[in-house]
Amino acid sequence: MNSRTIQHIYRVTALILFTAIVFYLFFQVNKRSPFVEANPFANDPFDAVGSMAIQVALLVGLLSYARALRWHDDPSQATKARLILRGNMLVLAAIFITLCSDTVAEFWRHWPPAFWVIVLRLELGGMFLLTLACGLALWVVFRRTPTDPAPGNLTPADAIDDLWSLARIPLVRAGVIFPPAWSEWVIHFNSDRLFARLPWIDPRQHPWRFAGTAGLLVGVLLALAGLQEGLPPSLGIGLLLAGIFISVEFAAALVGFAIFGGYLGLRPAFKKKPTLV
Repeated sequence: MNSRTIQHIYRVTALILFTAIVFYLFFQVNKRSPFVEANPFANDPFDAVGSMAIQVALLVGLLSYARALRWHDDPSQATKARLILRGNMLVLAAIFITLCSDTVAEFWRHWPPAFWVIVLRLELGGMFLLTLACGLALWVVFRRTPTDPAPGNLTPADAIDDLWSLARIPLVRAGVIFPPAWSEWVIHFNSDRLFARLPWIDPRQHPWRFAGTAGLLVGVLLALAGLQEGLPPSLGIGLLLAGIFISVEFAAALVGFAIFGGYLGLRPAFKKKPTLV
């Protein structure tokens, strides 16, 4: 695969990551005043769809961009081309499904035209156009790009190494700006060194255990973030809400890992049972 094709894939992946960031801002900013008073999808069940979608779009978009950046720097990463395509498709699907849900909310809770209502609808239309433009660009780039089958033995450790490229490659390109000791540490750092003292959740040896732990951690962080909106009326209600956040994120992490882990190259493929002839 020539360098021009790699450059095109890198650029379209960067565009989709940018769209994921814009989507995050669209979702979060419109949940605050003065937009929230005109926002029919700021409450459940529509809000729940967007809450999960922004996590998927940002995480998968960042991973796909990191893989494209690493491939741009190292041609041996060409085996991940199909994973980059899949990641970009999943990001756009998460955004598109949420936008469709938001559109349903607009029709379901139809509010009379007002300034902020019109602004919100224009934002929604703009997000649709940006998402469709990304989908078209992705199709144009990949329709004539041959991709090899994706590796079937990858783990979250490999994804962490991909993400670390976001720090390693810019630092290497910066050259003498940083002290040599920093550069050496960043260049030689990887997932195995990170989890050398935490073997019980080593993502290379225990990918499922790592995924569950990551889900629990995200649930705890979301529960703590919810405290910014104010303390719960009682300790019991606070513990109940925290339990809901943690259990939902834990279940979502494991279910998502089971369904999309192999598709995105985050876990080894399930072994097929031999069939009797």
